[in-house]
Amino acid sequence: MINRVYFTVCCILSGVILLGAPNSVYATDDENCLMCHKYAGLGRYGKDENQNAKKRVFYVNEEQYKASYHGKLRCKSCHDGVEEIPHTDVEAVNCAKDCHLKDPSTGRDFSHKAIKKDLDFSAHGYKGSRTDEHMEDLPNCKDCHSNKAYQIGMDEQIASMKFIKICLECHESKEWTERFYRHMFYRASTRRSSKEVVALCSKCHADQAMMERHDLDVVVGFKDTFHGKAIVYGDEEVANCLNCHAPYGLGFSPHRVKSSRDDVSPVSPEHKLETCAQQGCHAGAKEEFASKGKVHASLQSAGRQARAGEEVSQAELAFQTWVLNLINLIYKILIVGVVGGLGMHRLLDLYASRRASKMGGHH
Repeated sequence: MINRVYFTVCCILSGVILLGAPNSVYATDDENCLMCHKYAGLGRYGKDENQNAKKRVFYVNEEQYKASYHGKLRCKSCHDGVEEIPHTDVEAVNCAKDCHLKDPSTGRDFSHKAIKKDLDFSAHGYKGSRTDEHMEDLPNCKDCHSNKAYQIGMDEQIASMKFIKICLECHESKEWTERFYRHMFYRASTRRSSKEVVALCSKCHADQAMMERHDLDVVVGFKDTFHGKAIVYGDEEVANCLNCHAPYGLGFSPHRVKSSRDDVSPVSPEHKLETCAQQGCHAGAKEEFASKGKVHASLQSAGRQARAGEEVSQAELAFQTWVLNLINLIYKILIVGVVGGLGMHRLLDLYASRRASKMGGHH
């Protein structure tokens, strides 16, 4: 009740303020959604799927939204059922609906339906998942896509591009031309760094409870591998999760990830060599290279081991985790000891040289 009263008061106050505002206020928001959603405190408390308290924030930063991927879309293009204030019975956003933008290649309304279909039949989709339970764990579009602003610093890049002036000889709107360039530049560039990809995938695949619910291995130790270390130090040429599990060069994409137990998966035993030897990776790799060793350590779920005839308890899984952490600790101690020992040896050697030099000077 308090939330509704607060929401209504905000709307009334905003209306009073906007009555005397110039027309430019309405220019980028013809539906007047920002009349209320421009207030940073706008939101309400509800419950998540686990019945825990969760705050939903309804604040929209106008400048950030204008610079985002969807910055030219009307709010109602995505948000259906928003007819009354306060809003009631608002439907969840459907990313597969037809947009109010035209596909320039066909002239038809643009849509993400094909992408959504790929996701539905992938390992992350409700039709491609190997279980019908705990479907709430499966990622949706917004778990990976946040409608963030275009890359920082792009304005300076645009200003330095002489061909933008050539574009403007035909395309009269400078705003449209620059936004089109931003879109094309963004689509043609890497949208997430390898470090961001690993962090995104790890949110779920390093969660032991979630992986156990879906009878999947818990991915651990990737950051301690050669690939992981190189990513930590900023190497963008080394493979991340998507380079192996969804390589574009082999016909996959992040929306078409398949289970490693699926014969068509690029990391299945049948295709692992092809994945390792793809362009830009380990060219000329042999079967032994792909079949021996693991790219990252994993904790096998109790369910999978039990079906293999092994009795596995949570205590044993905890022991596996403890062993991996112990090995990691020993590895770090050895690095510090070896590097530190070499440094100390060098300092002592310099000290001995200087002392010998001084003693020789006295003679």
